[in-house]
Amino acid sequence: MKVEGISSGDVSIIGGLSIDSNNETGPSFSERLSSIDDRISALANGHNVELHTLLVDMEQAKLTLEYSVALRDKLIDAYKEITTMQV
Repeated sequence: MKVEGISSGDVSIIGGLSIDSNNETGPSFSERLSSIDDRISALANGHNVELHTLLVDMEQAKLTLEYSVALRDKLIDAYKEITTMQV
């Protein structure tokens, strides 16, 4: 079996997830967590915080983490499959 070479441009987007570090689509995961943490602290201190937006942001962070873990697992499985192939 012959495997064709691919360029980095061919794999810049995997399943709609951009892996190009120059392509900013919004705040990073750590920035989102920091923002959520700040708003939770403000809520605990009695400040006026929109609870529904906080909950939506928390759910988005949860889904982002779950998606990242699933993607990592699939990449590890693909790597293991490739390393066990006989040449």
